[in-house]
Amino acid sequence: MTAREVADGFSSVDAQVDDTRAALPDVKGERRFTRPGSGTGWILLAVMTAIAIGIGVLAWQALPHNPGEGSAEAGFLRDMQTHHSQAVEMAMTIRDRTSDEQLRSMATDIAFSQATESGMMTGYLDAWGLPFAGSDAPMTWMGHPLMSGELMPGMATTEQVAQLKTLPVAQAEILFLQVMIRHHQGGVEMANDILARSDNRLVGDMANRIVRVQSSEIDTMNQFLVSRGQQPITDPLPESHSHGT
Repeated sequence: MTAREVADGFSSVDAQVDDTRAALPDVKGERRFTRPGSGTGWILLAVMTAIAIGIGVLAWQALPHNPGEGSAEAGFLRDMQTHHSQAVEMAMTIRDRTSDEQLRSMATDIAFSQATESGMMTGYLDAWGLPFAGSDAPMTWMGHPLMSGELMPGMATTEQVAQLKTLPVAQAEILFLQVMIRHHQGGVEMANDILARSDNRLVGDMANRIVRVQSSEIDTMNQFLVSRGQQPITDPLPESHSHGT
């Protein structure tokens, strides 16, 4: 039932009520109502009841409904927090090592924005009354539950994260750009997937921002790779890398 139908229904009921009142006799200058005993009276009551139900349905649909435990939204936020945590670690590592001001600026932006988003995700879970960690395996919400030791889309290995700290700076910069591009591709993949599964406005806004910002950062990081004599990474995230198999 649309808002227009509800309004039209009210107009119809008002007209019928006026007709019913006009038909009732006066008692000492006052009008009185009698218990509906005719077919018309019960029809009027049924119409009013239907309108009341319609209004209730419209009101319920307009209210925000928080995602529950086991929802795709909760799984996305929890997994994306883990995903973001690694990005922050890698960005801070190269930020502290590089002397390239442009790369340092980008690494700072990545660390700051993803740490901020992680805080927002924690806030959403708390506002929904959900625990920060769930019982499902990572990526269950996306239809690809991971086995122990498997990686979420685009995540770097433990060895790659360690190499960012030990390789000569020039090599570490190249490795950072390569693994962060893949990391961003995985984040974009996860964000697009929740957009296809959820109509929650808060989660949708978050996912759209991840797609927009990280896609732009991928382009910039590819320019950094080219300036260092390396091939840009433009191919999609490999399936084996995407789902950790």
